[in-house]
Amino acid sequence: MTIYEIVKKLIGNIEPYGDTDIDEERKDNLKEHEILTYGLIRDLIETAKLKDRPEYSIHELGHDAYNILWEIKETIDNEIDN
Repeated sequence: MTIYEIVKKLIGNIEPYGDTDIDEERKDNLKEHEILTYGLIRDLIETAKLKDRPEYSIHELGHDAYNILWEIKETIDNEIDN
């Protein structure tokens, strides 16, 4: 089982179901999704800020985080517009 699968099991489903009681629980799950997602993105941003550091390993991690953020941004831009 991947970390993603474990977290999904811990947080629960967020897809609307159409039943008020179930969707109320899923709304709470969505809030947990939001908190986790913002936290992880904030971690990527803080690491990406180090992309211009002279130390090789710090530079590499900074660039990797920067590239991940750009991929996420492109994915969001492409999916939201469709």
